[in-house]
Amino acid sequence: MAEPKKNDNDKRDKKIDRLESVKAFLNQCRRVLMILRRPTKEEFLNMSKVTGLGICFLGLLGYIIHVPITYLKGLIKP
Repeated sequence: MAEPKKNDNDKRDKKIDRLESVKAFLNQCRRVLMILRRPTKEEFLNMSKVTGLGICFLGLLGYIIHVPITYLKGLIKP
């Protein structure tokens, strides 16, 4: 009888490890979903304000970086 090759066992072990990691991930997802709740109106408004301020800050930062670079490009290539 032919013995299974070591390479076959390695592949099988890798598949089992991958399956175990997927099971663990799904278990963690299930735990998180079980404790989730809908945010209150106040929580939602606070999150919206913070997110809006973050978006405005990043837009302003991008504008502050973009304007001098555009001006310098105009000076370099007349």
